[in-house]
Amino acid sequence: MKRVLVTGSCGFIFSNFMRKVMREGAPYTFISVDKVIAPYNQYNVALNRDHTFYMGDIADEVFINNVFMLEKPDIVIHGAAESFVDDSIKSAGPFIHSNVVGTQIMVDMALKYNVEKFIYISTDEVYGQSTHGAPAWTEETPMNPRNPYSASKAAGELIVRAAGETHCLPYIITRACNNYGPSQPPRNLVPRIIANTLGGKPVPIHGNGKNMREWLYVDDNCSALQLLMEKGIIGETYNIGSGFELENLEMVERIGKELGKRPEIAFMKDRAGHDLRYSVDCTKISALGWKPQHSFDEGLKKCVQWYLDNNWYLASHAAYMEWRDS
Repeated sequence: MKRVLVTGSCGFIFSNFMRKVMREGAPYTFISVDKVIAPYNQYNVALNRDHTFYMGDIADEVFINNVFMLEKPDIVIHGAAESFVDDSIKSAGPFIHSNVVGTQIMVDMALKYNVEKFIYISTDEVYGQSTHGAPAWTEETPMNPRNPYSASKAAGELIVRAAGETHCLPYIITRACNNYGPSQPPRNLVPRIIANTLGGKPVPIHGNGKNMREWLYVDDNCSALQLLMEKGIIGETYNIGSGFELENLEMVERIGKELGKRPEIAFMKDRAGHDLRYSVDCTKISALGWKPQHSFDEGLKKCVQWYLDNNWYLASHAAYMEWRDS
């Protein structure tokens, strides 16, 4: 059984990824690392008990070296990152610490301990901004990040590629579109709409709400990652998307219909450097045999139901944010 080290395992995407792969009985042994900043994310550790978990910072070289020395992973999926764009605009320092310094340390350890495959999780935001009606981005589209978060992820990509060129790091890079699904914290758009609508609070929307994103149900992203572990070509970058795009205001309307409520909207001053549209071309990963298994409507129904069944998750997040901001 291959030994797979996952960083960011308490977060939304990678806790879902590990649950899915372990539930299906795939031949992998998991080790994971996360610094568990938010207490409500401890829930994700508890759900994934059948693996070895280390709590610590990926930018702590001694800690990461010890994890590699003890566990000797065959495959690394490096997903840990500071990822909330609004926070990066307020203060870029933590994003440079985790997403740049942390990535360099992970690359150094992957080389030192001769991993077979290093999968770096990037984002479609590294492409910058598209416009309505423009062609979807291919993997050859130049990077043009427009906020500190996407700039830090692009820097991580360059670190990984440089290690591939100079030290033969066996890397793969993924650039997924916006994910949604169970256990995503309500700072993100979909659960924020759900939480505020259920709580009778206005849904805050930047600008005029016409910004457009491509949406992918998290289990479909997880399937893509598993495929790339098994069939991904070393040295390649893969877009992962659904082809389904929606304006933010349309998302509010869709979720309102699913909940049987009419959400109130509170328009906010637009975010600095707010990208208008993201859209990715997935021809390359489709050639490996991957395609999304969930329509948007099906995925949204499952997502909304999860939050209705687990409203304690929304309450715990709200309590944490109140404590953090007090």
